[in-house]
Amino acid sequence: MSDIEYPQPAKTKKSLMKIGVLFLLLGISVVVSLKKDDVSIQNIGDYIGGSLQNEIVPAEKSLPAPEGEKSVSFNWEYKGRKYSLDENLYDSYYQFYKTLPTAILLNGESQIERETISNEKFITGVVGDDTVQVLAEKLRTMGEERKLNESQMVEFVATFVQTIPYDQKKLERRNSGLSGITEKITYPYEVLYENTGVCQDKSYLAYALLKKLGYGVAIFLFPDPEDNHMAIGVKCPLQYSNYASGYCFVETTSLGNKIGMIPDLIPKSRIATSDIQISTVGNNQVGDDEYQSLGNVEVLNTIDGKEYTGIIDTISTQKELERLRKLIEGYKRELQALGAEIEKQENDLDRMQKKLKSLKKDEQYDDYNDLVSKYNKLLSAVKKDIKEYNKKAGVNNDAISRYRALAKDFYR
Repeated sequence: MSDIEYPQPAKTKKSLMKIGVLFLLLGISVVVSLKKDDVSIQNIGDYIGGSLQNEIVPAEKSLPAPEGEKSVSFNWEYKGRKYSLDENLYDSYYQFYKTLPTAILLNGESQIERETISNEKFITGVVGDDTVQVLAEKLRTMGEERKLNESQMVEFVATFVQTIPYDQKKLERRNSGLSGITEKITYPYEVLYENTGVCQDKSYLAYALLKKLGYGVAIFLFPDPEDNHMAIGVKCPLQYSNYASGYCFVETTSLGNKIGMIPDLIPKSRIATSDIQISTVGNNQVGDDEYQSLGNVEVLNTIDGKEYTGIIDTISTQKELERLRKLIEGYKRELQALGAEIEKQENDLDRMQKKLKSLKKDEQYDDYNDLVSKYNKLLSAVKKDIKEYNKKAGVNNDAISRYRALAKDFYR
């Protein structure tokens, strides 16, 4: 088994060097920073996962016997199909994880290095607990039964984690401003047991599952106070990756977030969303104050593995949606202009009809015949413009139908 137990933190430089060697031998990832300088993340635990207090890890604990069985049901939908899975979990395991520390004391390490090592506590697992491994295999089997390819399996797992409810109450407790409130970072087992979690909690679960399935993964940390967000990355072609990292963004907080699409945060709920769909063409913008773009990023805990290539289709679909959107907007402007011209022409025809009646009544036949010629010429132009309008309207409607069908499948 590849799971490891965590050693006690070093108290001297000599023992610290020993632990550094141990980490290297165990294959723990190093920091891949996209910025020249380390950023301060002293407040990151206040939002994404818990306390970063100087906490010394106690002696190693052993996983207890499995007692207090609890069945948790997970239901999600992928590509129009509904899936369900029942997982048998144990209260004794849950209580064990609740007592594990969430921070580690290191000497002389930068905050980013410390965060990297801290992440390992949550994404590596504990000796004797194969829950994540078993769950990953169940998901793999379900995917194979539906003949999902390797890239679809990544999306399948991402959707599974996204469907786990976001722990809004946990966020509200953190943001309540009450002194002494420190929310614990939850281990993947706790997320499954409670069937809820915030961005950091769910990111660790997604990372662990994809790692067990053999994919290359990383953690995307957004440490700025206005962000305080975490997501994961899955290995993908470098030219399609986010932040030129070689990894594509995977948002876990909510459904509708496509792999490789960097979402915005909804400030009040702190849920990330890239699912801003067009219900009516030309009215698809949201106010700048409704969403918050993510800022500086640190790419941590990178490991190599299988590559996600679904991003290629995603980018292609994005380009097609953008092409259709521009086409629809162009036709909309043309139809509005042509419609206004037709309306003006029809008003002119109405006035000419009234004039013709008056001329006929007054037996002014020469003027009547002159006006009839003009009337017929304008009528012919109106019929031609109406025909052109209907033709463009038909093409526009086809484009709208194509756009909506593509968008519906894209965001499903």
